[in-house]
Amino acid sequence: MNSFTESQRFRQWWLWAIMLGVTALMFVMFAGVAGLWLSWLTILLASLLLLSCRLDTRYDQAGIHYRFWPFMRWRTIAWTDVSRASVTQYDFVGYGIRWNFGEWVYNIAGNQGLRIETVAGKRILLGTQRPDELRAFLQTLPLPVLRHQ
Repeated sequence: MNSFTESQRFRQWWLWAIMLGVTALMFVMFAGVAGLWLSWLTILLASLLLLSCRLDTRYDQAGIHYRFWPFMRWRTIAWTDVSRASVTQYDFVGYGIRWNFGEWVYNIAGNQGLRIETVAGKRILLGTQRPDELRAFLQTLPLPVLRHQ
């Protein structure tokens, strides 16, 4: 295995239920009100933005590559810049891009991810829905910084 790639999207049923509920509530409350098209447009754009959001990660011999589209371009952390990395389970930290207790968190769903600490002291948590496959790939790398749990 030369690389491990994962692409995650917001697919939680409850998230879409909330969006649909808010839309229905607005329709009932403001039916016939002039200027309602602006509210509908706002909800439509928010829904489309949520649909398009995705966390892409790629791990290969060179390092860790990740982006949170459409908000962030590809970023790369070379393995030589990593002081520690481990696949871990964590408490709920929220969804999206977050600053949480001294580390950047990129998470779409779930509570598992790769926790990274760089040589410069930067801490990053990249969510994953496939922790076992990620762990298996990391074990193929000849890197002493990886802690396999």
